[in-house]
This record gives sequence, C-alpha cells and structure tokens, in this order.
Amino acid sequence: MSELVARKECIITVLNEAVLHGRTSMVVHAPFLDLDLVGINLEGRGMVDFVVSEAAYVRAASAVQGRLADPLDREVPGFGDFREAMHSSLLLPPSNMDELMKEIHAMEEKRRHPMRFPRQPCLAPDTNLAYKRLFSRLTLSGDTCGVKGYDPGRVQLLVADLVGMEISERVRRKYTPQELGLLRRVFRFPQGLDSMSNCLHKDGRRAMGALAELTAIRSKYSVWDVAGGTWTEDKEARDGEILRSLGRHAKEESMDVLFLSTDDKASAAAEAARVPILILRYPNEVPARVPFDPWLVPELIYDLALTFGVVSLKGLGLRLMGDWAGKTAEDFKAERVRLVMEPGSTLTNALEKDLRILERLRKEIELAGLR
Repeated sequence: MSELVARKECIITVLNEAVLHGRTSMVVHAPFLDLDLVGINLEGRGMVDFVVSEAAYVRAASAVQGRLADPLDREVPGFGDFREAMHSSLLLPPSNMDELMKEIHAMEEKRRHPMRFPRQPCLAPDTNLAYKRLFSRLTLSGDTCGVKGYDPGRVQLLVADLVGMEISERVRRKYTPQELGLLRRVFRFPQGLDSMSNCLHKDGRRAMGALAELTAIRSKYSVWDVAGGTWTEDKEARDGEILRSLGRHAKEESMDVLFLSTDDKASAAAEAARVPILILRYPNEVPARVPFDPWLVPELIYDLALTFGVVSLKGLGLRLMGDWAGKTAEDFKAERVRLVMEPGSTLTNALEKDLRILERLRKEIELAGLR
C-alpha cells in the first residue's frame, strides 16, 4: 500500500487523473460509518449525483454511536457535522449571499472614493465564519454561489484576537490508547484507527481547520488584527467582548465596521456595542442533489476528511486521511492530507509522479518569490 503526504491541492490532481484514466464516477465514503456520503460524476457540469439523506445518515451514525458512552460518543460525526462540511465547501452557500455581496460592492465603491467616504469600510467575521471557511472559499467560488469577479484584495477584514483564542480553546484533547481501543470495537473500519494514535478529537480537528482559515485569509486579504477584550467562559459574554473590542477599534481608527455572523443571538450583543451586523443564513436542509463546482468539490472532500478522520474515494481505490499519527500544527496550517493508495489502484504511479512535480514547482515558486 503506497502512502504520501501532500497539500490539499492534491485532491484536484486526483480528480483530474481519475478522469484521464476513465474513472469518471466516484463516491465519497465514510468508512468508520460504512456510509456513502456523496456521489459525483467527475465529467458532470450540472449537479452532484447524490447526497446522503438525513434519515439514512442518522441510522448509520446511531448504530455506531449507541455503542459508545459519553463523551466518546461525540467522536461519531453527526449529520450536523456533515451539513457543516457542505456549508464550508460553499456547495450549500448562505441563502442571503446576495446581501453580503451587496455590502462588499458598496465597500469597494467607497474605497474608490476616499475623499467622499473618509471612513474606511471593513468586515469583521465572527468565530463561526472561520469554521464555515467563508472568506477563503469565496475566492474559489463562481456560478455556484452567484459570486463573480470577486477580488479579495479590495476587502478589508478585522479579526478580533478573541476569535483566534475561542478557536484555539477547542484544540485540546487527543485520543488515548484506551479510547482508540473502544472505538475499534464499534467503528466499521477499525483498521483505519491504526494510524490515529495521539490524534486530535473531532472538535480539535475541526478547530484546526478554522485556524487554517485565519491563516488562509491573511494570505489573500488585507487583515487588521484587533486586540482587546477579556476572555470569559460564557459564550454570550464572549460575543459581547468581541464586539466591544471591534467597536472601540473602529471608533479609534475612524472606520466603518460590519460584523458578520451566523448566530442570531449575536444581534443583541452587536446592538449593545453599537456595531452593525449581518446574519448569514445557511440552509438547514441538505438537498438530495447540489450544484457541481469542480473547484469546490475538493474543498468538500478535504473538510470531510478532517471531520471524519478518513474518507474513501470509492471507484478510485484511494483514501484520504485528515489526521494521522505525527501530523504537526504546520501540516494543519498548510492543509495537508495523507493519501493512501490501495493495492491495485491504477492511479498510484501517475499520482506519485504528478505530486512530485507539483511539489518541485511549488518550491521553485516560493524560492522565486524570495529572490
């Protein structure tokens, strides 16, 4: 069995090689639940073939979860976790995306006329939007989200320090040998746990993905980090601290800030802090079919690998691991996956060659940028 570690971008290479080898149908499978999650026609230009229903998902997850005691039963991803991956990949974007884009276009217009609009406009994402991966994925989206010609260089973001702290608090626990032993007894693919010694719990893996979002937006946007606010264990109070720190910063720097969140409850704290807010509304219902976007499907696969720990690409003879023994914080930051090519996979040689070439090119580009 051949294995290699590569950046998330390798997933698009996998899909391209699959098409070149005549493997045009693929199913993203959750081996720990023995459940097909998403079916994709790689030559499709319209819709993803199928998405698992909530009823089918709950049946499969409950059969595993019911055999585990609290808190280990939380390591079985729920349907909400699957839906979150659909949201974060932007295959299920906010229903009011047009409101956000209207605000962004208005900001761009103001930035073009600084004499008429001396107060610089900016956006401030809540912690939940780091988990949703909204701003990094907007740069990849197109017709699927109704976003065209999006230029992140024209958008100023404010990120409160407390947002990063709130996410980091979730990166705590790792699997103990005893916990892995219990999971092996109930997971449908127990051998998949062999490479997960000392790996993060599910919430920790998802939090590392949110921290990777903060890294990603800093490479694409103009980001101003905002200090201030006092840490508190109470979430509602913490929202207030975040908003007050943003409000103070905006006032001191003569800026106009719009706070973005998915949480209706944040509206009260925003009103108290006198910070305008836009609530982005992601759909609760996951349809049986969703629009196919070749640039967003790899994001979905990556997020599923991170949430579930491992996913299989049925039809291609490949598995992707979102976490593994020895994965470092830098690996999470760079959004690397472990690609496991099963014996007999016809893609192995081509993928190994492609990924060696891509890694050399990436290093050459990085070196050229330093010259």
